[in-house]
Amino acid sequence: MIRYITRVAIALSVFLNVLTGGASNQTFSARNWDWKRRGLPHIVGVIDLILGEDHCVGCWINWQIRK
Repeated sequence: MIRYITRVAIALSVFLNVLTGGASNQTFSARNWDWKRRGLPHIVGVIDLILGEDHCVGCWINWQIRK
């Protein structure tokens, strides 16, 4: 059941990212880390506070590997 919930959460994150103009294969967390890297406004601190320390950078690394 946990695996199912995790997959649904990832799908919702990708959907949110696409709705806000992001790539169709990138999570919202990974996109925010990319924004932080490029000096753009981001909410990495909020996301990491809710989902755990270094969540966004981990998502970004995973996205880079899968790209």
